[in-house]
Amino acid sequence: MTRLALDTIWPRLVAAADEMATTLFRTAFSHDVVEVHDMSTGLYDDRGNLIGQTWLGATGHVGVMPVVGKQLVATFPSATIQPGDIFVSNDPWVCNGQTADIFIFTPAFHRGRVIGFSVNTVHHVDIGGRKGSGLSEEVYEEGLLIPLMRLYHAGQPNETLFAILNRNIRFAEKVMGDIRAQIAAGWVGAEALTRIAHEYGLDDLRAVADEIIARSERAMRAGIARLPQGKFTKSMPVEIGGVEEPGLIQLALTISERGILADFAGTSRQVRRPVNSPINYTRAYLALPLKMVCDPELPNNEGTYRPLSIQAPEGCLINPSYPAACFWRLASGMLVSELVFRILAEIAPERVPADSGSMPTWQFYVNGFRRNGEAWALHQHAFGGMGGRPGADGLGAVSFPYNVRNVSVEWSETETPVLFLRRELIVDSGGAGRWRGGLGEELALMVEDSADVAPGAPITLSGSAGRTRYPPEGVAGGGPGTRGWIAVNDEAIQPTSAPDFRFEAGDVVRLKTPGGAGHSPPAERPKAAIEADLRDGYVTKSAGS
Repeated sequence: MTRLALDTIWPRLVAAADEMATTLFRTAFSHDVVEVHDMSTGLYDDRGNLIGQTWLGATGHVGVMPVVGKQLVATFPSATIQPGDIFVSNDPWVCNGQTADIFIFTPAFHRGRVIGFSVNTVHHVDIGGRKGSGLSEEVYEEGLLIPLMRLYHAGQPNETLFAILNRNIRFAEKVMGDIRAQIAAGWVGAEALTRIAHEYGLDDLRAVADEIIARSERAMRAGIARLPQGKFTKSMPVEIGGVEEPGLIQLALTISERGILADFAGTSRQVRRPVNSPINYTRAYLALPLKMVCDPELPNNEGTYRPLSIQAPEGCLINPSYPAACFWRLASGMLVSELVFRILAEIAPERVPADSGSMPTWQFYVNGFRRNGEAWALHQHAFGGMGGRPGADGLGAVSFPYNVRNVSVEWSETETPVLFLRRELIVDSGGAGRWRGGLGEELALMVEDSADVAPGAPITLSGSAGRTRYPPEGVAGGGPGTRGWIAVNDEAIQPTSAPDFRFEAGDVVRLKTPGGAGHSPPAERPKAAIEADLRDGYVTKSAGS
């Protein structure tokens, strides 16, 4: 494999993954794909090595693909695979920790043999169960579990599985439409692998994969080598809805010539709430900040993860044992990224942001019934402010590091009876610093008395919040961000309560997400930046700089 050929093929693999993502956006049915981009796409060689991914994928999907690929080829050796086979799973312990995320794998054939696979994953609007309840105690309550199996066999659909899905999900038209969009995207990726192999006269993709992975691994190791060596330890509390006592994530990060070892010994045991993070998801959020700091430029692939090792006690919050509830695993899993950033802030503060109010990201469902008895649901995100970073203020109400988008107010009000009264940045919510923390956002929503909802039927908000008890912390002398807050008709929901509550038509639900923390001493903030903040309405004079 010549350098010229590889330098041509590598971008084509990334472009093929992007084409898969575009196929999903244009053919999917639900807002989770079209609006939110809560999905990802990628490409494997025949050994299950990740060799290309889209730049558009959600972090929790992106970071588990290397592990899922190995599980796929171990379960279905290439000799057992036929043209027209398609594989599927949503098992939280095989995939990325949540039943709503369905992975689909499509083999690519060239010269009569399997040369690789495309993979794509989508967060589906429903998978049965308790509709994203924050009170689930076991994974059985969180919808159907699909073990790694065939969705199609030699071109023929698994009608039994399709029938089970149709019977057990609430919004079958949208879910099945999204699955068919995934099938289409899978075909696009598999065809791209075959086309590349044919055009370059390759028997397989192994030499290409080995060189791509080796380059990425070298770049990642070079970045790690620029960090101070040693063992660095930190911990942080985990807010658990409905539980008075917070959990704890304990992390010892050892940086050496061999790479980075993350040891989570001392982390709290798993709980009977859906905030447990299966190890694949935890690994994704361990890798993310290290990738950002050590190798921010090269595309993500198998080589990114090879210098990283993870150890975690079986049965703890970030490595729970089956059948732990885990639907809102981001409540603990995303804090792994924050812990890594906090450690790096002590040894390389010029390269990392302060705490972000978007870790963990708030996610929630608003559920109800129409007058004809039909169910409706809004799956929504709410983002806090990003922490201030060296050389720049934190962004306001942004998805970081969870790479998804807001659901537009227009879509929400068109598809559901939910009416948004307000969605705006919260003044003075960002932590003070030389580089100010980003602002959180306030959402005020209601269901009007005249809306198409069943009289007397409950309207429920359920999901996962964060930072309602412990605000984001500043770095290098920066100030903290504000805490999150939830209320119904201005009566606050207690921080120790699970964000699962009922409200009635006419009630106003308000959610205030946390502001990001500041970076470096506020006294060092330039006067021009303070004046701009006052002029733009980000801060008030009473709050100071």
